[in-house]
Amino acid sequence: MKVLRNYTEDAVQFFIERWYKEADVCQCENCRLDVEAIMLNSLPTKYVVSDTGALYAQLHDFDPQAKIDYMTAMTQAVKVVNERPRHEDERPK
Repeated sequence: MKVLRNYTEDAVQFFIERWYKEADVCQCENCRLDVEAIMLNSLPTKYVVSDTGALYAQLHDFDPQAKIDYMTAMTQAVKVVNERPRHEDERPK
């Protein structure tokens, strides 16, 4: 059974897992999810319905510009979250 999925979501989650801990931002779940959501809203979607389609979409990530796009999206998202965090009380690090 084929399933429609947004490859960009997979790529952003991978990027978050790899780089989020190094970002100067609160590490709580609310802030992490906010950063992820902001990133997803700022990047183009890439819907795929097969593993082959996912591989084609993944090839884009080898382009140096793709890494710049993800890093730019994360930097902007971190800035937004740092300015208006939605967690309670302290910023756990």
